[in-house]
Amino acid sequence: MQNCIILVDKPSGITSYDVIRKLQKITGIKKIGHAGVLDKSASGLLVCATGRATKILSLFEDGYKIYTADIVLGIKTDTYDLEGKVVAKNDNISVSIDEIKNVLTKFQGEIEQTTPMYSNVKVDGKKLYQYALKNQDIEPPKRKVFIYGIEIVGFEDNILSVMVKCSKGTYIRALANDIGEKLGVFGCVKSLKRIFSYPFSIDSANNLDNIECLSINEALNFLPSVRIDDDIKTKVRNGVVFNKIFDIGNLKSGIYRILDKNDKLLAVIEKEKSKTKYKFININ
Repeated sequence: MQNCIILVDKPSGITSYDVIRKLQKITGIKKIGHAGVLDKSASGLLVCATGRATKILSLFEDGYKIYTADIVLGIKTDTYDLEGKVVAKNDNISVSIDEIKNVLTKFQGEIEQTTPMYSNVKVDGKKLYQYALKNQDIEPPKRKVFIYGIEIVGFEDNILSVMVKCSKGTYIRALANDIGEKLGVFGCVKSLKRIFSYPFSIDSANNLDNIECLSINEALNFLPSVRIDDDIKTKVRNGVVFNKIFDIGNLKSGIYRILDKNDKLLAVIEKEKSKTKYKFININ
C-alpha cells in the first residue's frame, strides 16, 4: 500500500478528509493525501495517494471532471444543495424541456461562477463557510471555469438530472443555483456524484472495504514516455537537469514519464520551450 494511488468510491455523508482518516487506519500509513475535494453530501471518485505518491497528486488535479447531478427545481438554499436552509421556494413551476435546453446552452464554454459561501475557499486567510456560519458579510470571490458540456439525463417531477463535463474548480452546486435562477424558478442540488476525474473513471474505483493500489507508473500511463539509456539513469535519480543529459529537441512542451529500457519509472519531467524541470523522481 506504500507509495501508490488508491481510487476510492466515496459514499455521501462523509468528508474527503474522513476518507483519508479511514485509509490511514486501514493501511497503517500516515502520509496520505487526495486530489480534488468532494463535498460531504457528494459521492464518487476520490483520487488518493500514499507515501511518496502524494507528490504526483498535482498531476491529476488540472484535468477535466464529469459529474452526474439531480437538481431540484423550485427550491433555493443557502448552501445550494438540500443540506442547507431553504431561503426561497416556488411551488408553481411550469418549464418545458425545450426551455431547459435553451438555458443550458448559456452555461456552455467559459463561464463565471460566484463561489458558494459554504465552501473551503479562503478569503483573507479564512474559509468562506466560517464567515457563513457566523453570519459575517464577505464578498465571495468569482472565478472563471469551463463547461465542456451539459447533457440532460432526465426530467421528471421537477427533478432535472444532468451529466456535466467541466474544468477543475467548477462548483456544480453553484451551477445548479444559477440554472434555477436563469429559469426563473430556483434550483439546488439533490444529489451529486463524480464519475470521472481525468484520467480515472469511477469504474476503476473501489469502496473503502475493498481498496486496491495502482503503482505510480500505472497511474501515470496516460502520459507520454521517454526511454533513456542506462548510462544516464543515475544522473536522473540524482536530479541532474534533464535537458543537460538528454537531447529534448524533438519533445513537444508537456509532461513526460522517464523510463529505463525495462519500462521502470525513473522520473516525471515537464518540458517548457528549451528547458525541463522534474515533477517527480523515483528513488526506488
